[in-house]
Amino acid sequence: MKLSKKLLLVFCTFLLLQGCAMFGKAKSPILPDTKQSVPGSYHTVQKKDSLWKICRAYGISLQEVAELNNIKDTSQIKVGDKIFIPGAGKALSVSPAEAAADKTPPEKIINRPGLFIWPVRGKVVEEYGIYGGMKHDGINIKAACGTPVKAAKEGIVAFSGVLEGYGNTIIIEHKENYATVYANNQKNLVEKGQTVAKGQKIAEVGALSEPKSSTYLHFQIRCDNKPRNPRFYLPRG
Repeated sequence: MKLSKKLLLVFCTFLLLQGCAMFGKAKSPILPDTKQSVPGSYHTVQKKDSLWKICRAYGISLQEVAELNNIKDTSQIKVGDKIFIPGAGKALSVSPAEAAADKTPPEKIINRPGLFIWPVRGKVVEEYGIYGGMKHDGINIKAACGTPVKAAKEGIVAFSGVLEGYGNTIIIEHKENYATVYANNQKNLVEKGQTVAKGQKIAEVGALSEPKSSTYLHFQIRCDNKPRNPRFYLPRG
């Protein structure tokens, strides 16, 4: 499922020109390939390592590492865990002495469960994160073909149409520079410029290929045009 560079350029230009009257400051998401290669390295957690110390050693945001590795609580990590560090050329050791001398207040992982609702109910068959060196920018939620897809939050439809690699796709812009993406739809039920309510039916679950039993919704949450881990913003359970 590849999104051509030409189509991507046309789509980005379209979004930049159209804008959004209701949420003027929000930037419409630019969608890359559904999966893309991300350079980086895995860090193996050692005794006395903490996620914050690891991120400080690599000079990277704790939040980014937490979301990429689906770590919602720093207490989750344990000795032997492998944590993907984007952009790292090689694994580094975390110096206990340097960590002890660092007086910078530790970062905290930001979770906002319930900011959005689940667009469909079903098993998540593919999570956000790194798989075999490829980054997946959203989650795939398995559901029967034709299952109603609901708006995860109130907003305005920035795009409703077909995108190569995504099939029938809807993009909704929200306040706080957030946007949600609903792809792989059997049918789109809303149009560009339409205001939608939280929980409103906007589409039906579909499939890009056979068999139909493999139908699922591809769902993304983006902020300032950057993909975020939906698990940090959806209700738990």
